[in-house]
Amino acid sequence: MDFVLPGFRFVRSDAKPRREKRIGKQAADLPKKEKRLFCAQCRHPVTREEERIRVNGAHQHTCTNPHGLTFHIGCFREAGGCAGVGEAILEHTWFAGYAWRVALCASCGAQLGWRYQAPADRFHGLILDRLTTAPGDPG
Repeated sequence: MDFVLPGFRFVRSDAKPRREKRIGKQAADLPKKEKRLFCAQCRHPVTREEERIRVNGAHQHTCTNPHGLTFHIGCFREAGGCAGVGEAILEHTWFAGYAWRVALCASCGAQLGWRYQAPADRFHGLILDRLTTAPGDPG
């Protein structure tokens, strides 16, 4: 008689070999591992690669604010690891019709970008060099 412990299988030496039944989903049927993006400063989970979207025809945009600071941002449908702060305003928006407010890392408070909202839509414009694919301790 065989018995199983997680990670181990013990077989009696006099047992006849048997074909194992496949139970559940095959490896090809399992969902692919999601690719997460983290805050580069503290490694808090921010969003997933699958949340990338195109806005005004592109996912990535290079934008300059009225103070002359230029940012390379990517657009994401959702970014649950961000906290929006302040009131949404339309002044100096980079996306016509979308009000914006600052988006901070919900863990360390680093500015990760902006949350844009219109009456029937919303998305995040995240500063790409403030994100990383590396989980864990940044130190």
